[in-house]
Amino acid sequence: MPRSPRPLLCLMALALACGLPAAARAGTPLRVAVSIPPQKWLVAQVAGPAAQVSILVEPGRSPENFAPTPRQVADLQAADVYFSAGVAFELGLLPRLRAMPGSLRLAGRRPVSERHGTDGDDQDPHAWLDPREASAFADTVCRVLSELRPAEAAAFAQGRDALKAQLAGLDRELAARLEGCRGREFYVFHPAYGHFAARYGLTQVAVEDHGHEPGARHLAETIDRAKAAGAHVILVQPQFPQRSADAVAAAIGARVVMADPLEADYPAGLRHLADVLQDALGCGDGKAAR
Repeated sequence: MPRSPRPLLCLMALALACGLPAAARAGTPLRVAVSIPPQKWLVAQVAGPAAQVSILVEPGRSPENFAPTPRQVADLQAADVYFSAGVAFELGLLPRLRAMPGSLRLAGRRPVSERHGTDGDDQDPHAWLDPREASAFADTVCRVLSELRPAEAAAFAQGRDALKAQLAGLDRELAARLEGCRGREFYVFHPAYGHFAARYGLTQVAVEDHGHEPGARHLAETIDRAKAAGAHVILVQPQFPQRSADAVAAAIGARVVMADPLEADYPAGLRHLADVLQDALGCGDGKAAR
C-alpha cells in the first residue's frame, strides 16, 4: 500500500514554520526586549498576551553602570524588537546590534524623526518619568508591533488607547496633587527626576556631582543650599549608595527617603514619588513618605 504523503507534508510545514521569525508566526508571542522595568510595564499594556517581554537591567540594578553580558547580547539576536530607553549603556550596545546579521528591529522611545541624535545624548535620559513621554512611547510600541504583526494591529491599537487614557488620567492626578508645590526645590542624591520636575514645575537639586560622589566643596555648597531652603527630606534610590545623602541629611537634620525611578509598576512608582514630594515640600495632603 503506498504511504500517505500527509505525514511528510506535516513535517515540511513544521520545518517551514520553525524557520520563520516569531513575528511572522501566527499565534506565537512576539519576543520583545527592553532596557528597564518601567518599559516592560508600558509594553505589556499595549501588547497584552501577544508579546513576551524581557528586561536587560533587572530590578535593583542601575543602567548608569550596567553592561550587558555576552549572553544577553546573543539573546537579543533572537528577539523580534528591542526598545531602547535612552540610557547610557545603550550608546555602546546599539551600534553592536545594528552590525549584527538578523531581523532584530530597533526602536526608541520616539520615532527617530522626532529625536536629535541618539536617546543617550540627552543630558537626563529619565524621560519615562514624564507621563507624556510614556504616552509617546506607547505610540511607538503600537506602531512597531503592528508592523511586525499586522493581523493584531487592532488589538495593539486598543491596548495603546487604553494605556494613553490611563496615562492622561495619571498626569492630571499628579498635576493636581503637586500644584501647591510648583516653584519649589527638592533634594536628591542622583538627578533622575529632571523630566518629572519640569512637567510639574519643580526643581531638583542633586547631592551627586555630575555622576560622581561629591567632593568636599560641592557637599558643603549643597548643605548650605539645603539649609537655606529648609529641606527636611533627601531622596535616594535603591540603585546607588547613599552615604553622601546621609551626610547631607545629618548636617541639616533631614530624613533620607527611598524612591525608585525604575519601579516596575509604573503608575505606583509615580504616585509614590508624588507622596514623597508632598511630604518633603509640605504641600498638599498626600500620604506620608514611606
